[in-house]
Amino acid sequence: MPTNVDPEELNYDSYETEKYDEDIIRSIPGHKELHESIGTILQGITRCGQILELGAGTGLTAELVLKRFPRVKYYSVDFSETMMDGARNRLSAYGVEFIRGDYAVIDLPQENDLVVSVIGIHHQETDEDKKSLFQRIYYSLNKTGSFIFGDLVTYRNPEEAALNEAKHFHHLVENSQDEETLKEWAHHHKYLNSLAPLEDQVEWLKEVGFKDVEIIYQKFNTALMYATK
Repeated sequence: MPTNVDPEELNYDSYETEKYDEDIIRSIPGHKELHESIGTILQGITRCGQILELGAGTGLTAELVLKRFPRVKYYSVDFSETMMDGARNRLSAYGVEFIRGDYAVIDLPQENDLVVSVIGIHHQETDEDKKSLFQRIYYSLNKTGSFIFGDLVTYRNPEEAALNEAKHFHHLVENSQDEETLKEWAHHHKYLNSLAPLEDQVEWLKEVGFKDVEIIYQKFNTALMYATK
């Protein structure tokens, strides 16, 4: 099963890079803190020769990673040409190989030291789709590889899930620049996202073979996990 949306549904083709960057930082609770946590993880990785990023967007996360490993072989995958144009401009100083396609169905580069995915895998429609992608990510890593996984999630406990959903929407109301932006991002979260419980995803990552899965950061529906072989 491919990703459950296409770029047109996400309004990618109508966004300028600068507006998209500002909107996603405003719209994802804890976006800044999540990336600070990624930076801390990266500081603990001493050697890295090849990195694969799934869902690169305009290159916000990639820029952080490449500042840490500027000479790494870096594969950047996204299904939106508009997003990739933004990433190409942002990352022009680095040797990035861009791959346009749906990472749910394309062949992934192999023997990666690190796979990174931030705010994208929730668009795998079903639990089985997410598990299948986790397995493919695991197989794409070398024997000592690791996976930095930031995403929008829900929770097993229905009261906890409802509370964090409410807090997410409150964040959108408080931080959106205008009514039109709020309408787009609220619609996106309510109708286009397919969230899986955080607890389930930790279990699925272990089921496909990761020996250690740590929850690094959480805020409302936002979570960051770090999985190692």
